[in-house]
Amino acid sequence: MTRQEVIKAARKLYAVPGYAQTTVGEIAHEARVSPATVYAQCGGKEGLLRTLMDVWTTSPTVGRIISDAEAASTGRTKLETLAAGYAAHAAEAGDIMRIVERAAPSSPAAQEFLDVADVRHMESLETIVKGMADKGDLADEVSVQDAAKIIFFHFCNPQFVLAAETFGWGVDRTTRWLVDRVAAAILKG
Repeated sequence: MTRQEVIKAARKLYAVPGYAQTTVGEIAHEARVSPATVYAQCGGKEGLLRTLMDVWTTSPTVGRIISDAEAASTGRTKLETLAAGYAAHAAEAGDIMRIVERAAPSSPAAQEFLDVADVRHMESLETIVKGMADKGDLADEVSVQDAAKIIFFHFCNPQFVLAAETFGWGVDRTTRWLVDRVAAAILKG
């Protein structure tokens, strides 16, 4: 219970005012524990950031997205499943994604955590794209690695947020647009 309260407090404070501006004392105050408890339960600021990154990259939603996309019958359906999954995952953990992304330029630890998240993401995408290739859905001139990179580029959180929020397209229009663009880039005819 205490650990979850500390994680919840860090998630709230890292979002606003930000990771660099948040102190262990502020996290402790928000969680109604001592600073020593924050260190003991979660390893301080960096430990909390790593915990949040793990929440982001290993949530049950991630596993469900991967298994649903792998099970989809066509390349287009796999992309549509991924798009719906990205939208659901952004709703669940988008704040964490932004926290780590914003902290990375000034925090070597945050950059390391973001790099780990990106590796996990690419590995999952390559598995899904391999299924597309095995079914003959991948365009002949596109490798599994390149197709995974194209999906990653289009669906990574900053791109998704840019289209859905900054452009004001909303989740539905953004996911349709992204699926169409990625399908045109990596799938046969």
